[in-house]
Amino acid sequence: MRSPVFIALMVFLFSSGAAQEKSINVITQPSWPPGSYVPVRIEIRNTGMNDFARFYQDLPQGFSVKKGNTAGADFYWDNNQVNFVWVKLPEDEIIQISYLAMADESLAGSFRLGGRLDYVVEGKERKSVEFRPVIISLDQDAHVEEDLDEFYNESEEVQEDNVIPPDTEIIEKSQKVKFRIQVAISSERITKPELEKRINCGLKYDIIILRTGNMYKYQSGSFAKYTGASFYLNELKSHGVNDAFIVAYRGDEQISVELARTLTE
Repeated sequence: MRSPVFIALMVFLFSSGAAQEKSINVITQPSWPPGSYVPVRIEIRNTGMNDFARFYQDLPQGFSVKKGNTAGADFYWDNNQVNFVWVKLPEDEIIQISYLAMADESLAGSFRLGGRLDYVVEGKERKSVEFRPVIISLDQDAHVEEDLDEFYNESEEVQEDNVIPPDTEIIEKSQKVKFRIQVAISSERITKPELEKRINCGLKYDIIILRTGNMYKYQSGSFAKYTGASFYLNELKSHGVNDAFIVAYRGDEQISVELARTLTE
């Protein structure tokens, strides 16, 4: 049996005040077989980050993604971008997240896999870091170097988020599901004009403000269908609101976007 071969991307950050090292490891195999899911794991070494954070990676057109371990983050896959968003990062020294990615069988060649971490320090100062991308080859002769059953066993959230118990399915579907666009998060409560000034973009819909701990989420719009929310998201991003993303609610409960789409399509 072949020994698994993996590559790891590592980036180091140094805070302006102290030489506290932070690092990100992205671990995957260097050759991906088109038509098969390949695990991608990310390890974030957390030394002092305990506020809002967002990790994201862009993949080429023609890829599919399945959620793995989110470590409490909101996960979404939209416009060929993988996103993990935390209102408050876990306190674990090593935060481990993962997903599965599959290239369409028609794809060939290679692509660059990079990524970026945005995070907030002490509730107000925002920092970000990008790490140098690595070249991943798409090879029809490659093999998935890992047992995917083990991957799913490690990623219990994959199954839990999308399962509706049979005796509650009718009740669950009777609750209204809405999609919104989360445009910002802040440690202070601000008005809509102040928010528009901060993001340098006007919002055509009223904002919904939700408080989580000491942080405020600012959301705009309310859509019965994912397509309406996706259209509005693209409009906001075209005006430079690059941190906006889609969230979903069933009644007052926030649910995964994947589950919301299942319930509405």
